[in-house]
Amino acid sequence: MLPQICSGEQPQTDKKAGSQIHLELYGDSQKTLGARLQNSMVEVRTAGRPESGKINFGILFSTEKLCKELPLQVKYGNLSFSGSLSKLNSPELSNGSSPFTSSILSASCISATLPGYSSFSKPESSFLQIKLHHLKKRPLSLTVNLALQPESSTSVFSTIISDKFFSNQLTINASCTAGHFLYKAKDSSSWILDSPYYASDTLFCSLFQLSAIWKNKGGSSLQSAIMTALYESPFGPYTQVWRGDINFSLKQTEFYFSSFLNSYENLLTSSEKQIDPCAQFKAGLITKKPLLSKNKNLFFIKSGINACTKINLTQAEHPLRLNTGIQLSSDITSLSFSVSIDSKMKSLSPEEPPQTIEKDKIAFKLSNSWNLKKLSPGMTIAIEENKYKFSINLANNAAASRHRFNGNCSLSLSTRDGQIEEKKFTAGLTCRLNFKYLTIVGKLSTTLE
Repeated sequence: MLPQICSGEQPQTDKKAGSQIHLELYGDSQKTLGARLQNSMVEVRTAGRPESGKINFGILFSTEKLCKELPLQVKYGNLSFSGSLSKLNSPELSNGSSPFTSSILSASCISATLPGYSSFSKPESSFLQIKLHHLKKRPLSLTVNLALQPESSTSVFSTIISDKFFSNQLTINASCTAGHFLYKAKDSSSWILDSPYYASDTLFCSLFQLSAIWKNKGGSSLQSAIMTALYESPFGPYTQVWRGDINFSLKQTEFYFSSFLNSYENLLTSSEKQIDPCAQFKAGLITKKPLLSKNKNLFFIKSGINACTKINLTQAEHPLRLNTGIQLSSDITSLSFSVSIDSKMKSLSPEEPPQTIEKDKIAFKLSNSWNLKKLSPGMTIAIEENKYKFSINLANNAAASRHRFNGNCSLSLSTRDGQIEEKKFTAGLTCRLNFKYLTIVGKLSTTLE
């Protein structure tokens, strides 16, 4: 039997929460002015730069406080979309330089956020979300989303369903995202084009994801996921890509493997990104061990290594990246050092396997952060051949004061033949003054070259 939905009777605490209004005012050195007004049901925000005529706005309405069994969320304005839409736009594997994260695929649906104070590039769009989490007593959950962007004639539907089995040890998620996307015409005045010409049109794209997570009482876990994306091609039949991920954790050790395949030429994703025929592979290992110092402080040593390669099916050159690093962390500090090595594997022809490996570049990164009683300082040094970047930041802790500040500065240098060729210095300070019904945010930034 389904529970009664939206009976209209709410606890007194919800009424008080819903009537509490908070105002946030924003200003920065770029002459940006902004404001945000919100309570538990409605949020309205806007920002603008009067001199340039730029302006954005966003509105959110949620019924979660009124109807917890069937919450509805509506957003309108210059929205930013992510989640499954990001995977549909760019389904390839990421060759990020961090050896301490696995980036395993997990089924998701499209999500939307209201514009930030400095975001003015997004067109007006709308977003609707309905959650059906509490219509049944079992842990089954269902979310349905719809996004509309009139300017580009884009409409995207997304849904995700999740359920748990075997005393909640197994969680299975399945999601689907589909919609129509505008492809702008591609033409060129040159005689030779990188890809064939195509006319402007609205084409259909879809994404299907299935993921499962198994966690036993002993602490080990197994996570797997599979994804496929279908793209209506302006050149003819549908094109398709595949991705698979698996992650196995045993005590303090984590193994993971990911793969991606595109066997079609001139494939265009929903964001008009062109992907060449290729096969990608990424594998890695992460370990974490606790250590007890002489004064009985607990530390953790975390080490990781991964390798990512892209086998181009129509080219004789294939990139390869190796990332490795070590991290020491405790309750008050974290110190990490990582190395990334980029190489190129070369073969005589695309049909033959790689025969030689040439080192392309190597990068080092050293980071140190502290979480002290009142302050949280941090420092990062990054070196990549003839490029150097030094950055520091300092912030106060929320436990020390309700008012927050965050300052940062960085210096970037590039050299050539032992001489400094380019240099850039940036600095910024953000202050947030929090009161009961009012927050004032100010931001100063400068750049010297």
